[in-house]
Amino acid sequence: MSDHFIGNIPSGGMPAAPVGQRAFLRAAAALAAVPVRVAADPARAAAELPDFPPEVALYRSGYRGWVGGFTADGLWACAPAGPDQVAGVVDWAWRKGWRVRARGSSYGWSPPAVAGAATDTRVLLVDTAPHLTVLAMESASAVRAGTGVTLAALLGFLEQHGLGLTAAPAPGDLTLGGALAIDTHGAAVPAVVEHPPPGTAYGSLSSRVLELTAVVRDGTAGGHVLRTFHRTDADRAAFLVHLGRSFVTEVVLRVGPDTGTRRAGRTDTPATAPVTGPGSGGRAAGGPARRAGRVGTARFTAVVSPWPVPHSADPAGPSATTRHPDTPHVRPRASAVAPADMPDPARAP
Repeated sequence: MSDHFIGNIPSGGMPAAPVGQRAFLRAAAALAAVPVRVAADPARAAAELPDFPPEVALYRSGYRGWVGGFTADGLWACAPAGPDQVAGVVDWAWRKGWRVRARGSSYGWSPPAVAGAATDTRVLLVDTAPHLTVLAMESASAVRAGTGVTLAALLGFLEQHGLGLTAAPAPGDLTLGGALAIDTHGAAVPAVVEHPPPGTAYGSLSSRVLELTAVVRDGTAGGHVLRTFHRTDADRAAFLVHLGRSFVTEVVLRVGPDTGTRRAGRTDTPATAPVTGPGSGGRAAGGPARRAGRVGTARFTAVVSPWPVPHSADPAGPSATTRHPDTPHVRPRASAVAPADMPDPARAP
């Protein structure tokens, strides 16, 4: 899927995003995606993390949620150069009584990744984005990708090969591993009038996994090793939507022909309409889903109306009523939301 075409904003248009808000969103994303690293003191590292794999460099790093709602400072972290080093780090942690937490882009509001870090120093962050970024075509309909690859990088790579995904989360700075771990942003279903080209697959992002490589405990080997699970393996299900309880290093995804989509958001839908049943004038979620097959809905706490955005297949290309975006992930309404409108996990009900 390439989000080539975006529908016009309804009459009245959207307010221009304040420059300060754009800067806020960029700064928040950058803070999470590029964690600050502080070189470790070798003597202290040897004392606190004895016998740590010498080929993997340690450093100190803070953890920040996407909008800074929760933080943890001074954590030990590392960035293994490849899957084999990940297995070595996990095995060391198991032997020494440490907890490993994979870190991608930290794009979220949930604190479990570092829960207890303020009082339990035995939490080791393992950064996936620096090195677990392999991208290679396995076949004409499958791509191998490291779990540290961002969705923007994955979709851009596929587009170069004339391929894409039927549906993907809206933000491009999520890592593939993080998106698969929580089955982020739902699934796609065929629209009632859709005639998909051969090779198109529906469902969630996780439903496209043909093969995955994860770190597992092997009693025979006496430690943690890499193991590859195929789509037909029953144990594969334990590593899909694992909510951070496993460490997947690579996946092979089924991909299909790249097609354009037409996006046309509404800003006049009452908050109750997207979740009501049939008979609500076509504004309920079921109506757009049947017509488009892919519908996203954003709701900010200080905004009265949500933002339902159907994405319908549009292989014909732009028309007089649409425009071609010059950047990916165009979300004008989200860019117009003030920082004070962003959710605060500290005030969550």
